[in-house]
Amino acid sequence: MERHFLGMGGSMRSGLVIVSIAALGLLIPPPLFAHHGSAAFDTGKKVTLKGTVKEWVYSNPHCLLMLEVTGEDAQVVQWVAEGQSPNVIFPVGYRKDSFKAGDKVTIIVEPVKNGRPMGRILQAVLADGKTLGAASSPPPTAGAAPQP
Repeated sequence: MERHFLGMGGSMRSGLVIVSIAALGLLIPPPLFAHHGSAAFDTGKKVTLKGTVKEWVYSNPHCLLMLEVTGEDAQVVQWVAEGQSPNVIFPVGYRKDSFKAGDKVTIIVEPVKNGRPMGRILQAVLADGKTLGAASSPPPTAGAAPQP
């Protein structure tokens, strides 16, 4: 009668593979697991951008709006504005066709702290004049019980 290391028909080799995978998982840096925080953003600061849509990526894990903005010095700067995934921003009104290349739009972003032309979308005024709110997780409903 053959004995098995894992007791359920597994071999010692498969047990070693499982332990190796678990150990490798412990070596992955924590920031890779926690990239959804707001530490990169200058929370509370708002920048209004008026520009031309270059591209709208409506996809997981984050939606991205590439916007060409002409500054007061006549220099064109390409901004990247981030939103959450489509399933999160859909209820606020964002759609795959909300932005089209060439559209003139106005967005308000919370910029990143390092000064690069990037930020999180707080509000967008589309080419047709429709206003959409923050493209991020909605705030908890007032009076709702906290989620575990």
